[in-house]
Amino acid sequence: MSKITVEEASQNLQAILEKVAKGEEVTLLQSGKPVARIVPPISKEQWLSEMDKFRASIQLKGEPMSQTVIKLRQEDRY
Repeated sequence: MSKITVEEASQNLQAILEKVAKGEEVTLLQSGKPVARIVPPISKEQWLSEMDKFRASIQLKGEPMSQTVIKLRQEDRY
């Protein structure tokens, strides 16, 4: 991963885009602090795979929202 200043990036945009196209990540620095990352795009298959992993990592607690809504509606009627 390369780190360059915003000023360098504005002068060498084409070279940066070529690096990113080859799969490299580039971090832009302003006043020595990271302000942005330029990363290559991911394919639809990679994105879906990452979303599946994320969804599988979620641990739900309590009852389903539909049951909660039904219960609250019934309590409100009586």
